[in-house]
Amino acid sequence: MIVVGAGFSGLACALALAEAGAEPLVLEARDRVGGRTLSRPLPDGGWLDLGAQWIGPTQDRMYALVSAYGLETFPSPAHGAPTLLLDGRPAAEPAGLAALLGTLDELAAAVDPAAPWRAAAAAEWDRTTLGCWLAATAGDPVTARYAGRLLAGGLLAASPDEVSLLQMLFYLRSGGGAGSLLGMAGGAQQDRIVGGPAALAQRMAAALPPEWLRLGAPVDGIAQDAAGVRVRAGDQVHRGDAVVVALAPALAGRIRYDPPLPALRDGLTQRMPMGAALKVHARYPEPFWRADGRSGVATTDTGPLTETVDNSLPGRPGGVLTGFSYGAQARALRRLPDAARRAALRDALVALVGPAAAEPEDLVEYDWSADPWTRGCFCGLVTPGSWCDYGPELRAPVGRVHWAGTETATRWSGYLEGAVTAGERAAAEALD
Repeated sequence: MIVVGAGFSGLACALALAEAGAEPLVLEARDRVGGRTLSRPLPDGGWLDLGAQWIGPTQDRMYALVSAYGLETFPSPAHGAPTLLLDGRPAAEPAGLAALLGTLDELAAAVDPAAPWRAAAAAEWDRTTLGCWLAATAGDPVTARYAGRLLAGGLLAASPDEVSLLQMLFYLRSGGGAGSLLGMAGGAQQDRIVGGPAALAQRMAAALPPEWLRLGAPVDGIAQDAAGVRVRAGDQVHRGDAVVVALAPALAGRIRYDPPLPALRDGLTQRMPMGAALKVHARYPEPFWRADGRSGVATTDTGPLTETVDNSLPGRPGGVLTGFSYGAQARALRRLPDAARRAALRDALVALVGPAAAEPEDLVEYDWSADPWTRGCFCGLVTPGSWCDYGPELRAPVGRVHWAGTETATRWSGYLEGAVTAGERAAAEALD
């Protein structure tokens, strides 16, 4: 068996194959494991999570792996009150927001996350963008704009006009509803892993014999016939009974297949671009926002940053404020020269958290859209109008080629939990 990709999905797949008695060969383009997780060490022994970082209730496989590999979790900071800015001014939550989120959850209950295209209203929801639905339903433009940034941005790393209502409903159902997905304590952002998720990926990889993992081996060709598969990585060709491609569909589509992929499967890869998010860590001598009774959690309907969180580590000196920009705002920031972009980020932090945010000791960015082996984050998204026509191809094997990656998960799609369960599901399929 051959596994393409050593992110969480590929590693979980390889471990499941090994447990069943197979001898998987994992081919990874990067010089490291962990996929869309990446931790940067700090001089004081702490770290910054530059990619995926949180786990939360009902993400049972992730908690089980953390325990099995001798790691621990710690809760996200919970000090003080959150901040909300609407039209640039402190405000209370829009009066209609809770009802709006409740309506979305009610609609999502009609969606089977294993087959969203089968919902009775799937065709209508598929051709309707989230932005259009919010404009018609929210009741006022401020609530529509804020909800769009919170949902399309915070959950899908996109702008509300870039995703369909069906995509949003699938995501809500997959992650247990709006409250679960947006929440800190009790929600998807409840806990972090000591050392970062990258530390867990390294321990998972270390559980495989060294000869089963090849780093710096980008796969560019997969051929199959009645005898098995041939997977080409540069000038090396590896043979196996089957292959699991544990990559986002946009990246899987860049591989050359022989025979070529069926037209609908190839079409799917063209209709699942990666999200656009920019994550920035601002480091300060102390978490100054706590002295003002604020939690560091802030959201807004305007400006380049949609939200911030307190990412400070317990028992470590200093404070870390992490900001997120999504969709059109993230692309606008990327067009700026480095100095102008960093100045815009500092200004946005000041607007959200106060004047003390103006002079961080360090401002750390990582551009996943520029990473050649990722090309964006958080995950791949089905474009409006495409779920009904192309969705059935998402998990369906093509002969001896099987598909993993968090995008193929039916529970917690887009999260580390979804990546792990997708890898284990693909391993079972390949073994069958």
